[in-house]
Amino acid sequence: MNLLLVALLLQASLMLPPRTAMENPAAASAVPQKALKDYDKLWTRFVSATNDEKLAKDLDKFLQKQRTIDAVWVLQGYLALFKHDNGTARAKFTEALKVNPKNRIATYYLAEIAFADGDYARSAALYAELLSMGATIPEIETKRQRAFLLATDSLLSAAARAERENRLPEAEAYYRQALKIVPNEPTFHDRLADLLQKQNKTEEAAAERKIVEDLVPRRTAKPIVAEDAKRDDLEDLGRWGGDIGLFHQIRNAEAVTREQVALLIVRYFPQVTEFRQVPRIITDLQNSTVISEVQMVVAVGLMDPLPNRAFEPTSPITRGDLAKTLARLSRIIGLSGDQAAPVPAQDLAPTNALYSDIQLVLSSGLLTLGDAGSFNVSGSVSGAEAVNAVERLLHTFQQVQR
Repeated sequence: MNLLLVALLLQASLMLPPRTAMENPAAASAVPQKALKDYDKLWTRFVSATNDEKLAKDLDKFLQKQRTIDAVWVLQGYLALFKHDNGTARAKFTEALKVNPKNRIATYYLAEIAFADGDYARSAALYAELLSMGATIPEIETKRQRAFLLATDSLLSAAARAERENRLPEAEAYYRQALKIVPNEPTFHDRLADLLQKQNKTEEAAAERKIVEDLVPRRTAKPIVAEDAKRDDLEDLGRWGGDIGLFHQIRNAEAVTREQVALLIVRYFPQVTEFRQVPRIITDLQNSTVISEVQMVVAVGLMDPLPNRAFEPTSPITRGDLAKTLARLSRIIGLSGDQAAPVPAQDLAPTNALYSDIQLVLSSGLLTLGDAGSFNVSGSVSGAEAVNAVERLLHTFQQVQR
């Protein structure tokens, strides 16, 4: 597992807001009128945090008489979370879902606990369940992608290691587990087919290749052919999974767009979800397919909307704006080349507002000057150049972490 993912694991403990900021479970699942007065007293006592031991006993007594009120099970889960008892919290939230399978608060915290416990496949599935409920909690899609990344990366890395060590049945099992997470991903089926062929399981290999043939025409992004799949390393597959075709589309673009850069940032640096956020109003994301990623990079200050609050998601990003984004990300993850000697660029004066940002990315090797020695601030950026820049920044970050 790469060091960025290790860093994510270290950040996996549950971060809880103050009790006063916790959502009242009754907001997600109504409490019957006859029990509402007693419930409100219990909720007030939880928020005040005056005597949790007595509150726990009173909640148990309440549930002995009223076991079908899922809001009380959730309240018990809250109490366990603030005691840092994830096991008990998981049990309480699970009981809440037995009463009400659509309880979004219980589902959310079960997803968070699963992530903290390293059960990334379950975490991703629970976040997906939340989205299917129409959950409006910010960053759910980004959290789902982060859990998916960790789950698939772990399985694919284990598969590659087993294959290198000629433990082919074990490698096959890992690929099959990955396909349980993304059953319609042709690249995984294609790699499994190769592995089955190595084991002389000819009929099973042929069946997997037939699945690939059936799946590829249905892809909405640029279709994946076998050659594309074989060129992708396991880290790319773990990062993009079912969206690997979208990665190809970005990498092959003549001019990468602003929303594509936002997506690259979040996929390569999913820990941006943990950065301090200041939500901003953006007016033109109705047709964007990566709304959560754009909102995220804007909220953490990596990219800026225009003065009219538009983002222009499909507009090509300029070299100057990409340099600004990469420089801001470099600084926020603790990397800074500001002390490096300036790289002379014919079209860049020290008075330019982007001078320090461009110098940082030039000195870090994230972007380079053209043949004529110019940076071309207003020029476009190819997809390959953008991907290489983000990958180089990730590699630098990993080197520093060592």
